[in-house]
Amino acid sequence: MTDDFFAEFGETIHQAAKEFSAKTDSFFESQKVRNKINGEQRQIDQCLKDVGNIIYKKFVDGEPMHEDVAALCEEITEHKVTIAKMRENMARKKGEKICASCGAVLPKDAQFCLRCGAECKEEPEEEVVEDPKPAPEEEENLFQEEEPETPETSEEPKEQEEDEEA
Repeated sequence: MTDDFFAEFGETIHQAAKEFSAKTDSFFESQKVRNKINGEQRQIDQCLKDVGNIIYKKFVDGEPMHEDVAALCEEITEHKVTIAKMRENMARKKGEKICASCGAVLPKDAQFCLRCGAECKEEPEEEVVEDPKPAPEEEENLFQEEEPETPETSEEPKEQEEDEEA
């Protein structure tokens, strides 16, 4: 009886192992096919990207485009400008600058690009000018009507301009 039990138990384990092996093989075969499909899809995506880059380059070079394609190319250009501004602001906050030729991040005092060797001209720092609040007397003047110019006052600047031109 114990021999029958162990024989049946052994047969059950053997059968389960066969089924598990078959399912594992099936899973691995399916996974191999999925990987091949994904590889093909990546190649398609790369080809589409290359086609898009070719079309965008032609747009940048000034070749005429269908209006739908031109609209998408203009949108790409807007996004690229936005990215460039964000990178420039980020570099400025870090005390760095961006190479105008290749886009590399450089130390603020670099005179030449470390990547492409292009000369990096010093750009004047943009001053952030806050909208100053007008002085109290200026506020009053904003709400007063302007007096019409008299012929005497309107001719004086003209005479000065004529003297400067001569």
